[in-house]
Amino acid sequence: MKKKRVLALSLAFFMFLFWGGYDLVLSSSSTVSSFQQPKVKKSPEKITASPKDIKDKISIYVFMGWMWLSIFILIYFLRQKIKEEDRLFSYKDSP
Repeated sequence: MKKKRVLALSLAFFMFLFWGGYDLVLSSSSTVSSFQQPKVKKSPEKITASPKDIKDKISIYVFMGWMWLSIFILIYFLRQKIKEEDRLFSYKDSP
């Protein structure tokens, strides 16, 4: 039992060290200047994420439509499969 606890604590420590603690070490004020990011000049232009023309806009709507349609069709087939399995299961229980 003690070995499992030690193993779990050491695993949690290494997970913190490699995933969580690494960012804490780099963001502290005592870091070496070689770790600091170079300052980037901000561009004055504003970039917005939107379709460029009507063709791109319609293609997004068509893609979303096909995606939702395929989801609904898959849900329909899944419900039909469950109904069939329930029907077969009820035959198995009847004498």
